[in-house]
Amino acid sequence: MASITVYEISADPFSNRSVDITAAYSVEVTDNDALLQDPDPDGSSQLDLGSLPGFSGSTQNFSTFENYTGTVDGAPVTFILIQFSNPRYIMVTSGQAELNDTISDTSFAGTAPPSAYDTLPSFVCFTTGSLIQTPTGLRRVEALEPGDPVITAGGHARPARWIGKRRLSAAELRRNTHLSPVRIKAGCFGSNSPSRDLVISPQHRIAVTSTMMELMHCEAAMLAPAKGLINGHTIVQETPALGVEYIHILFDQHELVNVEGIWSESFYPGDTSLGAMAPATRSELFELFPELANGEGSYGSTALPVLKPFEVRVLSADLAVPGWKVRPNESAKAA
Repeated sequence: MASITVYEISADPFSNRSVDITAAYSVEVTDNDALLQDPDPDGSSQLDLGSLPGFSGSTQNFSTFENYTGTVDGAPVTFILIQFSNPRYIMVTSGQAELNDTISDTSFAGTAPPSAYDTLPSFVCFTTGSLIQTPTGLRRVEALEPGDPVITAGGHARPARWIGKRRLSAAELRRNTHLSPVRIKAGCFGSNSPSRDLVISPQHRIAVTSTMMELMHCEAAMLAPAKGLINGHTIVQETPALGVEYIHILFDQHELVNVEGIWSESFYPGDTSLGAMAPATRSELFELFPELANGEGSYGSTALPVLKPFEVRVLSADLAVPGWKVRPNESAKAA
């Protein structure tokens, strides 16, 4: 892997039980082995941290390399503190944390053990085999190419501008269970919702409705991350025996697309998602969308307001999916 994400936090977790993630930066891995560790056995550079504002430590053997536990929306996370003051930087080693999340219940857990670089990023995307609605009928997402039109929730056909893929083996998923896909079983939200099992990454979001949600958030529809929907029965997280291939589909703006009969988000290139990409992939996106290099907010807002995982769990008994329909002449056999 070529890069990982480093987060800035609001306070020293050693003396504060709650810290906010205030910024995210992509840094290049320069190590000559596969492990982030302190000290590095041969003292070689591990990361290129020159892009981190105010970083004053060593990129070979860190002056701070402390292991912490905590929770994000009630789910456990672990992270390494690599600079404890002005500013404070961490790398998440297990669980899920994003820009603007709060890490609660932080606890010092001693010196951090070595971490494999390829366990650190997150992915937000579909999986191969999923059927997506296009003007000519249903197509497998892996068959799409840049420029191909896809039906969006507004009833329009929008061309895919960029499509990215990332393969994770079963062994990688067993080592990093937080990256394993979530299976939303056929019919769990009602007839044909979804029409077949929908398998997506844990951070991927689908459109949901709820009477209670309207009362609490004054929104008729919002986006819910798959990891917040897991109930152990009709929506489960699993490790496929043959691994998984995740697929990103990017449009000119954030869109909702119909996959397996459910309205689901396209790829949203926020700072955290971009930070998890290899530099070459990120450069490719910047060529297509130069405004993305300007930072957060340059791509525009999400298609719907977003629920946090703990908010999804609070609403779980009352959630449904929108019954929005595409035009009749756009329903056809799978291509």
